[in-house]
Amino acid sequence: MAIELNDGSRSAAPVIRQQRLAEVAYLAIVRPEQRDRLRKNQSSGAMETIPNGSDRQGRPKVKQEMVVHAIAMPGTTMEARIGDEGGVPAAGDRVRLILKAKGFGDWIEARRQHRRGRLNVGDVLMLETRWAQQYDQDGNPKGPKIEDQASADAVPRNVTIGFYGPLSIREGTDPAWIEAAEQAYRADEAAARQQQSIPLADGDDYSDEFADEEVPF
Repeated sequence: MAIELNDGSRSAAPVIRQQRLAEVAYLAIVRPEQRDRLRKNQSSGAMETIPNGSDRQGRPKVKQEMVVHAIAMPGTTMEARIGDEGGVPAAGDRVRLILKAKGFGDWIEARRQHRRGRLNVGDVLMLETRWAQQYDQDGNPKGPKIEDQASADAVPRNVTIGFYGPLSIREGTDPAWIEAAEQAYRADEAAARQQQSIPLADGDDYSDEFADEEVPF
């Protein structure tokens, strides 16, 4: 039977969302991916980078984010969503965690404390949600931290609220989950090699890959 070739592109996995207190995610790390942060231009509708000052040579910089590609492990209670679809991932499901600003900083610090920055496929990332924060229209914190779900639920829908908590990384110890993460890593590497060998047709648009929901800082 003939084997049909696709264009090598990888479908995006759902994104872990921090949206309720006392939830947790246990993720077997497949690979981290640093990329430019994008936002939609409200006038043109196009996705564009977010300026972030300049470096010492005066060259413009743009804001960055970290995408952690991972496999959900048992005990995960946070939802993962892509588009309008979502739910708590089953153990073994591919997911992504997108870390911006403070979350990106927490990732850097967690890596620094874990083997002094060295990361292995199958290491475990743990993310908890312990508090929430309201923001005004300018993105400034508004009011005290919210530490119970009833108070978070009472925040009006027109007020921006973000959910936060500690992020940590530990060594993977279960051979089955390490092997699952390594298989996913090898599959991603093979897909990347295939994609590099097939030219994209004019007009292909992959902007949805970057159109993940914006969250406060």
